[in-house]
Amino acid sequence: MASYLIKSCDDLLQYVVNPGTNSLTIGNVYYITFTGESLPNCFTVVDESIDPEVDVVNTATQYTDCLDCLQQNNYSFFVQNCDNPDLAGPVNSNQFNEWPVGNTYQLCGPFFDGCLCFSALSATTIVIEPVFTVTGPFSDCFCENSPRSANTEYNICEVCSGETLTIQPPHPVYTDKFGTSVTQLNMITLGGENGLNN
Repeated sequence: MASYLIKSCDDLLQYVVNPGTNSLTIGNVYYITFTGESLPNCFTVVDESIDPEVDVVNTATQYTDCLDCLQQNNYSFFVQNCDNPDLAGPVNSNQFNEWPVGNTYQLCGPFFDGCLCFSALSATTIVIEPVFTVTGPFSDCFCENSPRSANTEYNICEVCSGETLTIQPPHPVYTDKFGTSVTQLNMITLGGENGLNN
């Protein structure tokens, strides 16, 4: 039976393991427990390996991706305040809708007054209850809303003297429940930029 190289979702651990009685597939994500002293964690199966084995897999529960695995096992992400690097700690993974590492979020919670901007730095096996209100991601550490859009953009093609011109018409804008302006790309504003009442 082949040995496998596995890498933890937090990118901190990499082991060669014997799959035991489990079936592992390269590229899939599993929550793995071991028969030896290695701690359980979420791992991606990287490749087969001929290197010496570190441990034997006891159980392997498959998940769709690392975020799903971390959320189902109540793990967290380590975040750091944009203005004060000493203000950092774990935030429950269930408070994010996408893989947050490398993105900036606004956290409002009980440990500081108001809301602050934090960058998500890494996944962590720390288990913590959800205590923050999390919004984002934002495009920078000022937590300002970046322009958002919805649907596939619709453009108008005009044929004039045998030449095709693409015209980008004005699109309507609405405000979502978070107060962010969203451009509705699959629609055209009737009457131009100022609507029907030009």
